[in-house]
Amino acid sequence: MPSRNMIAANTAVFRSLDEYCMNRAEPISNAGQPRWISTTSSGRQFLINATLVKDLSISASVKVARFDYSNRAFFVTSGLDVLEVPAALQAEDLDGGLLTAFLSELAPNPAALPAQIRNVVEVADRTSTPGYDGHDPTSVSSLYPKIQVFSVTDLLEEESFKIFFLICLSDRRRADQWIDGQLAKMLNIITEMSPASIPFEILCRSILDMDPGALFLALYRCLEALYAHTQTQRLMTVLGMARPWAEMAQTLEATLGWYPREEPSLEALLRCAVPGDLQAVASALDDKIPDNARAEAHAARKIYQLRNALVHYRPFHQKFPLKQIDWNRLCEAMALLVFHVYGEINGGW
Repeated sequence: MPSRNMIAANTAVFRSLDEYCMNRAEPISNAGQPRWISTTSSGRQFLINATLVKDLSISASVKVARFDYSNRAFFVTSGLDVLEVPAALQAEDLDGGLLTAFLSELAPNPAALPAQIRNVVEVADRTSTPGYDGHDPTSVSSLYPKIQVFSVTDLLEEESFKIFFLICLSDRRRADQWIDGQLAKMLNIITEMSPASIPFEILCRSILDMDPGALFLALYRCLEALYAHTQTQRLMTVLGMARPWAEMAQTLEATLGWYPREEPSLEALLRCAVPGDLQAVASALDDKIPDNARAEAHAARKIYQLRNALVHYRPFHQKFPLKQIDWNRLCEAMALLVFHVYGEINGGW
């Protein structure tokens, strides 16, 4: 990977602050002058050589990025408040070089008022300040939503969004958010699953959404990814073929336009479910599976009805009793469904 230009990176950071204040009719007096964030020798090496591997922008200010440097992966966040560092990671100090790399690559919006930005930026620059050695990184970082850094050694690239998910989940465990500790603990088990199977980027966005229905839909999509399993497996058995079922499903849709119908496919999939998980879904929906009903059919119908009520706006779907749903327990049951069904289909983890 090509190295990062230190002058260009610092210029980008301060140009962004200049433009932010200019757009709010409070221009910075030394806008455009040479300025940079002071750092150490090791920080300069990080700024030049660290590679941006993956990033996730939840909003203009809430962002997560992975930088690889030497044999370590560094995860940098803005706008999150990670109260408990995920077990796989260790907390790191915010170095000026790392801060510059993150701000120049992700460009989060400042959280400070223009006047506060001017108080920091206008203090000095290379043209007007003798002995100028750069702006203090702590002062510059204070202009943005909270920035935190974590690291781990020898992490595969495909594991990146799994770590993003753990970081976002830790943020959501604050007392003022809807996800309770019991659900957060259960969601952690999702990270035991293959990142190739689970849409961790979608899950990250859903747990940072104030609407609990977003997390339900994200977990539903995890099940939806398996809808073609039963029928493609049956077809390959008849044809005597041995290949991954997901690959076969992709081929069928690409060549024939075939894809499985949702509710019947969900019902077939839930035959792999643990009965207690199906009962938990019904209970969270203020429902009970009748003694004479097939549990997987009843649960599939209820899950699919809720899915439609959340994604459609026809009058029929507006009658669904959303206020009666215990969202923490429903999403907990859905997480267990995902974990157990994937485990059954993939022969365990």
